[in-house]
Amino acid sequence: MSTAKQGATGSAAGALGSGIRVLARHLTPAPRLSTSAGRRENLLVLLHELRQADALTRTDLARRTGLAIPTVHRLLATLLASRLVAEEDATRATRGLGRPANLYRFAGSVASVAGVDVGNETTRVAVAAANGTIIGSMSLPTPQIAEDLPGGIVTSLTSLIAGLPLAPGPLVGMGVGISASVNPASGRLAKAPIHRGWDGLPLQAMLADRMCCPAVIEQDDHLAALAELSDRGTAPGAASLVVVNYGRGIGAGIIVDGALIKGAHGRAGRIADWPVTGHNADWPVTGHNAKTLGRQLLPDAMTTAYREQGGAGNVMDGATLCQSARAGDAIARGIVERAATGIADVFLRLAVAFDPQSMVLGGGFAGSFDLFDHEIKLAMSTLPDPLSVTPSVIASEAVLIGGLIAADPFVEQWLAEQVSVL
Repeated sequence: MSTAKQGATGSAAGALGSGIRVLARHLTPAPRLSTSAGRRENLLVLLHELRQADALTRTDLARRTGLAIPTVHRLLATLLASRLVAEEDATRATRGLGRPANLYRFAGSVASVAGVDVGNETTRVAVAAANGTIIGSMSLPTPQIAEDLPGGIVTSLTSLIAGLPLAPGPLVGMGVGISASVNPASGRLAKAPIHRGWDGLPLQAMLADRMCCPAVIEQDDHLAALAELSDRGTAPGAASLVVVNYGRGIGAGIIVDGALIKGAHGRAGRIADWPVTGHNADWPVTGHNAKTLGRQLLPDAMTTAYREQGGAGNVMDGATLCQSARAGDAIARGIVERAATGIADVFLRLAVAFDPQSMVLGGGFAGSFDLFDHEIKLAMSTLPDPLSVTPSVIASEAVLIGGLIAADPFVEQWLAEQVSVL
């Protein structure tokens, strides 16, 4: 995706606000529970349920897990003593009768995770408590840290954590989305579209070593797709999803039957190299890969086409081009309509290839979805079962949220280590 989330429409927001809770829910399966499950497994099941909820009573936990209430009571006593769970008085009565039942909450402050979104222009970092509540975030220009990317990420996270009003629990994992392909075996970067010095960088190993915690590194489009399936996303709970991130760059994130499609070399979804078809191939762009999506349908090509066609408006990028189109500039409108036809073709091809349940337009142009909607609907109407395409509700935040979600399994691993000694 590269800079798809930054600068295309001028609608990109800053870093995530504190207090927002990012929940993986169905993306983080519950530990298996059986009649033969041991004490450790049952403790982890209770922790999982409490992490996913706001607060639960003993009866709630028994119903969700199938454990007997006396068993839940004994296990909660252990978790309370370990400070992994906190107890508080409730204001609601059980079934409206009798004494209110006490509530139990997962102690989110016991640990923390980090999410990082490294775009070509802007890098965003966030820290969340172990219950998914974001406790701090910040952003900075990527060129400031591009030459020493691992060091820049570490410095940014260290500074963010040091500036928090309350010290978070130990950092137990981090998820990083980056504008580059990521080798799934080695964690090394490849095919960075702008910052070519990143090619071959073992970012995963370097961050894990410097932050003293495990790290997962993913292509940013992949994490954006995970985020769209979360509680804060556009298609929460969808089993199959295609997200086209379109802005200063273009890429796709694909989830089929709950599984993220990464590809053998981690490059699945890097559709910038797709050949363009029809009249879009005639835009005034020349050179290597000139007839590809990455060269023809992105803001630089669109603004060039606007000037070549005699446009006289204040069009400098995708944002101002869309503004001019809305204001009645015929040339700008024609350019945007042409791009809409190209993006509609992208959605149609991906719909035929993957047969998803939902499709989302993410990236900067999601904020100008009204200018693309008509052409997309026309293209999708040719399918036997037409799909609707929805603009992302978290376009500028998707990769950062996806990073926090990708880091969530590290919390489960850390909790398993803590429970093993109880």
